Amino acid sequence: MTAFDPLSPHVLLSCAEMAEADRLTIESGTSGEALMEAAGRAVAEEALAHHGARRALVLAGPGNNGGDGWVAARHLAEAGVDVRVAALVPPDALRGDAAVMAARYEGPVVPFAPAALADADLVIDALFGAGLSRPVEGLAAEMLRAANAAPAFGVAVDIPSGVAGDDGRLCGEAFRADLTVTFFRKKPGHLLVPGRFY
Repeated sequence: MTAFDPLSPHVLLSCAEMAEADRLTIESGTSGEALMEAAGRAVAEEALAHHGARRALVLAGPGNNGGDGWVAARHLAEAGVDVRVAALVPPDALRGDAAVMAARYEGPVVPFAPAALADADLVIDALFGAGLSRPVEGLAAEMLRAANAAPAFGVAVDIPSGVAGDDGRLCGEAFRADLTVTFFRKKPGHLLVPGRFY
């Protein structure tokens, strides 16, 4: 019999367990800012490795998932991609590490509307993370529907927006990703239906 290894890459973590892993990592000396920087950089690198983007749109949400998106936008711009960010909330309304990362981004911020998707060949979904528990409605749902209808290559940060991390259920509208970049461990929502199809 093999001993249980919580650090095995085959172990799934619930959203609460992932939050605890983040907390313990920060408590041990790695800042939340450093974690966000690493996550956003990984998203940009994976997006470029899978798709030769020329013009990208990052959909940035109000929390840490959005913060990862601001970092990804900066790294894509540094790689020579024409990047724009469509922010669900104004950058000056952000708090914590997400506010720091938004301030580091020096590129264009465009209105959060489907028209922002025009000409984008890469869309980064950084709206909502795995812990989403309420339905995606209103302007966010409209933007996800438009992104799903666009021909652009779609990359989700952590988990597609609208997919619940703990059980894979859909919370209203959900982003259909061509590639999802997650961190440390998968969550059940990455593998359970219907989330796995997104």
